[in-house]
Amino acid sequence: MKRLLIDIPALYDVQDGVTQIACEYMFHRKNPGQFSLLEVAEFAVYCRQCLDAFCVQVCPKEALERTEAGMIKRANMRCVGCKSCTLACPFGTIFPEVINYLTAKCDYCLRQLSDNPDYVPLCVRTAPANSIRLCEMESDDPAENIFLYGEHVAIKSPSWRFKEGKL
Repeated sequence: MKRLLIDIPALYDVQDGVTQIACEYMFHRKNPGQFSLLEVAEFAVYCRQCLDAFCVQVCPKEALERTEAGMIKRANMRCVGCKSCTLACPFGTIFPEVINYLTAKCDYCLRQLSDNPDYVPLCVRTAPANSIRLCEMESDDPAENIFLYGEHVAIKSPSWRFKEGKL
């Protein structure tokens, strides 16, 4: 399955810090490119995606929910910023400004890819240092620090799941 691979260390290694990654998703008002994808990728790496997610349970407005793919997302208009999820997270990894509004972000160019399997998204074409690319990938590759996130994204970044050392 083709997935968008986001290489977080490569994105951070961009020297000028001003590099704009273009996007053709029509619902972005002003798209600084990598930041939408970077938010999704970073949250996937930081959040432990607990099976019994306390953050989801304590939300008084049911703004947090677990998707069928197992990801935790925040509903666009329900979050009131009470920070209950922040207090409930046993790992201290939930910050209200980091939880994604996944429904309003990237559409992964799925329509274009279904119309043309050889299509290359604009973010892939404009990303520096091969930091965003489209790859055939079926499973995690912990040796390369590559982890699947949902159906359409893979993330390259060290993960807490494979941290070595004593706790």
